[in-house]
Amino acid sequence: MSRRRKAVKASLAAAALGAATLLAPTAAHAEIHDAQLTSAFDRLSHDRVAVFTLKAKSSDGIVDVQGTVRNPADAAPYAALSFTLVDGTNKDGTWQATLQTDVEHHPGANVAQATVRSADGSTLTPAAGFVDCYLTSVTDVEYAPKTIDIEHPDVTYQGRVMVQKYRDEPLEPAEGATVKAGNGSAVTGADGGFAFTATNPSMSVAVARQGALCGNSASAPLTVVKQATETTAQVVSVRPTREGADITVHGTVMRRGSAGLMPVSGLSLTVDYRQNGAAAAAAPAAGGDWWPTTGADGTFDASFSVTGSGRLSIETPGTFYLTGGSVDLGTVDLSRTAQISGLTYAPRPLAYRGSLKVTGNLIGDWGAIADAPVSLEFSTDGKTWTRAAYNTTTASGGFVFFAADDRTKKDGYWRVRYAGDALYKPLVTAPTFIDVRYGTSIGGFNASPEPVKKGKTLTVKGQLFRYMDKKLAGPNAPVSIYFQAKGSSKWTQVAVVKTASSGWFSKTFKASKDGTWMAAYNGSANYLASNKPTDYVDVK
Repeated sequence: MSRRRKAVKASLAAAALGAATLLAPTAAHAEIHDAQLTSAFDRLSHDRVAVFTLKAKSSDGIVDVQGTVRNPADAAPYAALSFTLVDGTNKDGTWQATLQTDVEHHPGANVAQATVRSADGSTLTPAAGFVDCYLTSVTDVEYAPKTIDIEHPDVTYQGRVMVQKYRDEPLEPAEGATVKAGNGSAVTGADGGFAFTATNPSMSVAVARQGALCGNSASAPLTVVKQATETTAQVVSVRPTREGADITVHGTVMRRGSAGLMPVSGLSLTVDYRQNGAAAAAAPAAGGDWWPTTGADGTFDASFSVTGSGRLSIETPGTFYLTGGSVDLGTVDLSRTAQISGLTYAPRPLAYRGSLKVTGNLIGDWGAIADAPVSLEFSTDGKTWTRAAYNTTTASGGFVFFAADDRTKKDGYWRVRYAGDALYKPLVTAPTFIDVRYGTSIGGFNASPEPVKKGKTLTVKGQLFRYMDKKLAGPNAPVSIYFQAKGSSKWTQVAVVKTASSGWFSKTFKASKDGTWMAAYNGSANYLASNKPTDYVDVK
């Protein structure tokens, strides 16, 4: 026997032992569980006996295990299985059954199914599969030419199909086997030989599983010289609609053949339309031709609908014989609706006669809208509006307004207006209500004496002011006093005192440890919270 023949035989023997397992379906009751049926089958043994092993558990005990074997091509089972307990108990055991296979009458995939019955009458039907066939090999494969292109695609194949039925017997010819490569095929002769030509070849020669023969294949690698494609296209019409536009494109796909440019027919192309500001290509509209196919002369036409401006290209796919590519048709601009994103008003609430800062970004279908006029508007009732500020957007579409006039002395509504241009419609943002409150501050804050002896009296005092049209004392207001011990990061509220008519407040404490004192007015519906002055006191 030749070295190559021995190697084939060894590989066949290594692949001969096969087992399959199908997990059991869920039982109607919980009395039978952990049921699993497996199969073991040596295709190269003389006895060709398949062994089925069931492992299962049941709290009530398994009283019977029977089974059947069927070929999926047949409606009814062709054999019965009788399982015997070979290990364990009927509550946790292993059962086995055997089947003398018949590869001539029941070749290919077969399924064994066991019916497991417990003492309480519940059942479970696990299954396992096995494949019964003779091992095949595709040998002595020759083919020519080994280099092809679209103008010279034909490849002639020849070789032999051999079969091994038993481990200790030599390979023998497989007569009558169908062999395929690409769109070519042949039936083997008495010596297992085959020869045929494929006009659309493949990189392997294959024998599908057929009759009593297992399937197999042999590699037949080819070098494919691809021809370059050239795609040309142009937009021939853009018809605006209320939703967007209908676009029509005409083009041609040619290949660089041995005799010059030649048309490519029957090639399916892809329209790639990436709407500006979108992360992916626009979704194909119903009825749109987003995948045109070239005709006999290489030309194609595509018509499709889009809802926004974007960049258009035609993608030519690479094929077995041709390189791919694309043609960029540039940007299609449509008049669309802009939007303002990231709109913020700060601070909120706003201090009486304070400065209101308004920021945002004006965005269009293809990104930021630069150098666009935008206005900030104010209204006390949300109905009658006046312009409070005017600006133009930056290169990135951003804008900033600062409002600090009589409008910031009262509660009211604010909004941003964009007048629009030739590409974009005007827009106005939804009104935003800004609450205006009077500002406050604490002055003259002091904790004394400094230093102070431990156990002695410590006085904390200060004056609260309110800012209306002028600075005024803040009478009858609650001021919170906090203390933070030296080395600590925690503030503890130690008192709340009311301010006098002059705005002054004062509170005495017994000095106990070094630390920092702080006072704060926490605000109300009409007043903003104050600053939080601090004073450190050393206790001796």
